[in-house]
Amino acid sequence: MGDSGVVYFIAGALVAIVSSIATRFVTARPRTSRPPTGKSASHVLLSPEDYIEIQQLMSFYSRDVDPGSVRDASWMFTNDAVASIGPTPTTTAEGFKKLYTGVRDGVFGGGNLGGVRHFNSSYVIVGTPDGGARGSSYMMQVERLKEDGPVEVTLFGKYEDKFVKTPDGWRIKERVWTADTFRNSKQQVTPSPVPNDPSTYRTGIDQVLENANLSTAHRN
Repeated sequence: MGDSGVVYFIAGALVAIVSSIATRFVTARPRTSRPPTGKSASHVLLSPEDYIEIQQLMSFYSRDVDPGSVRDASWMFTNDAVASIGPTPTTTAEGFKKLYTGVRDGVFGGGNLGGVRHFNSSYVIVGTPDGGARGSSYMMQVERLKEDGPVEVTLFGKYEDKFVKTPDGWRIKERVWTADTFRNSKQQVTPSPVPNDPSTYRTGIDQVLENANLSTAHRN
């Protein structure tokens, strides 16, 4: 090995030694107790699988209330679920079954089995300290009301949901549907969930039940 080779060998060895010492120094330093920042501080994190499953559940809803479904949407709700979707709150498993088999079979809306689709989008899913999740989604209903008529947007609004994880997967425990009315109206709308803001973790179902003189046992 020539003189230049010896020099390069010694230089490389010194670099390796210095890097090793620096690494040990960094890893040996005591960790500070600074609060977490960024994404981990925003809210209770769910696993990626939880987010995907909840989003899938929200997407299945529009599929299972529209023409072509082989099942009804009642399976998505827990046995003690409560929802404000129709004229009166639904508070029993039997009530959900009756509601959604009626929707699937076209009992509501004059028995119309075709020509309508619901588009759920703009999902927001926030994990909550109780191990559940709050969700929100926008909905737009598109219909052709008669054979030679135009395609129309006949309904739009949003869902506010409370999700819980069951042995069968994530399910809806609370759902509040609010149809938008018109621009600049004084309509009261429940705020969508905001990460790290517990005041937005309620769906508004308690007020719905109170207005209907029903039990307020279902709470977030």
